[in-house]
Amino acid sequence: MFIFLFITILILAMIVKQLGYKPVISTVAGAPLMSMGIAWKSVVSVYFPSATSAVFYVIILGAFWVLIHYLFDVLQKDFYLLHVQDPISSFSIGTWIASVSIILILLTDHHITSSMEILFYINLMFWLIYIGLVIRNYLFIFTNLKKYIHQIHGGLLLTCVSTQSIVISGYHVFDGAAWTVYATSLIVMGSLFYALNFLLIVFRYVSASDKDLTVNWINTNCILHGALSITGVALTFAHPAAISLLYIVWILSFVFFLIIEMIEIVWAVQRIRKLGWHQGIFVYSPTQWARVFTFGMFLFFTERIPTSQHPWIDVLAQPLQLFLPAVIVLLIVVELMLMSLEMLKQYQVPTQL
Repeated sequence: MFIFLFITILILAMIVKQLGYKPVISTVAGAPLMSMGIAWKSVVSVYFPSATSAVFYVIILGAFWVLIHYLFDVLQKDFYLLHVQDPISSFSIGTWIASVSIILILLTDHHITSSMEILFYINLMFWLIYIGLVIRNYLFIFTNLKKYIHQIHGGLLLTCVSTQSIVISGYHVFDGAAWTVYATSLIVMGSLFYALNFLLIVFRYVSASDKDLTVNWINTNCILHGALSITGVALTFAHPAAISLLYIVWILSFVFFLIIEMIEIVWAVQRIRKLGWHQGIFVYSPTQWARVFTFGMFLFFTERIPTSQHPWIDVLAQPLQLFLPAVIVLLIVVELMLMSLEMLKQYQVPTQL
């Protein structure tokens, strides 16, 4: 089935390319896949179980489409220039790792277990390459901090997200007890990545001379709470008995969720006043999918924390489980509409190759 789907998407992509259209596949193109995947896990499978198969195959088809266009970039010798060269934007390669991890989880949930270990090890190999690239990027940043500091944004936290996604997918592939030893080391590594990038982001905004959010705020900054949430989810797999630690991480995630989303509301109001509704908040960017991912991950974490241990946490968690699914579905609908309109614009005029 998957081979047939891949060949179908490959033929479609080649026809589109032959007609002279060249879709712009950004480095962050994995973001819609990981966002839809976590939405499937936290919302669709819980609240809309009848739609799980349809959403699953949409994610698979999207993954094949993105993969094929990355292969086109390799064949055209544009891959390094477009996706690797820049020391800031190349952090977004972490979305590719997280997307494959999400797909591994979805395959397990669909009881498709053949070749799971092979796919996991391929993803692990790419994660190791990514960490090597990240080390290169940090060397660029710290040797010329003045040049790069004002380009720093929440996308750097994909180092944490991708690492914790390896932890979670590992529990869907291997025996839990054997994997926990490796998972704990990865959780610590991901947490260190979070701390480093958190400090860089805070320093960027503290040192910014222009405090205008319409200029300075970046969509990916919401990963500040999303990366905490995925760390918490990883802990629920690796150390489910560490209830106090889980609650501490959840409370931090909740506090960061409130702070970041209040900033985003102010940001949206300022952009609407300055640029109008369309240019202010309804211009498509793949980075906007970060909000779907972070909301979905926070909901997934909330669904996995122990209940009836601390009543006041239950009081906070229960309303979140009621309204977050609706918010996530609304965000997905809006993003799909904006993405579709953007794709139509790309296909209106063929690109001369």
